[in-house]
Amino acid sequence: MMVLLLFIVFILLLVIAVPVSISLGITSVLPSVLDPSFTVGAKYLIRAMFGGLDSFPLLAVPMFVLSGIIMAKGGISRKLFDVFAFFLGKLPAGMPCAVIVTCLFYGAISGSGPATVAAVGSMTIPVLTSLGYDLVFSSAIVAVAGGLGVIIPPSIPFIILNFSQFYSLRK
Repeated sequence: MMVLLLFIVFILLLVIAVPVSISLGITSVLPSVLDPSFTVGAKYLIRAMFGGLDSFPLLAVPMFVLSGIIMAKGGISRKLFDVFAFFLGKLPAGMPCAVIVTCLFYGAISGSGPATVAAVGSMTIPVLTSLGYDLVFSSAIVAVAGGLGVIIPPSIPFIILNFSQFYSLRK
């Protein structure tokens, strides 16, 4: 009965446009309010939430996002593409290869696949389509290469993977 009540409260909060995080917080604290013998209280939940934020790899995430924003606003993605287009542009299919290498470098530097696709794609997809490449082909190249860039160090998933392995070996 308690589970059904919690589910109804959660759905009701979502229907009245309460943000998901707040709805989850309210429904997770609600059992301890309704039943004092419930072992997990509000203090424990708050302590666990703040303890989860106290992690070095998670602190790296906003810094990588900030670096991606700074690089996009500063024009480094255009300069990076120009370098690779200079070296690869004369080869057959050189411009798509330059886009791929640009996405790989930008993804490794910024650490975010979606940020890479947005920053590099907004600049390179029009270039490729003006050269006669299909729009679907150009978009697919940027989307795939932007996702591949995050597996090159020092990206966010790579840092989180290494630290999670380090901490699991330490225990």
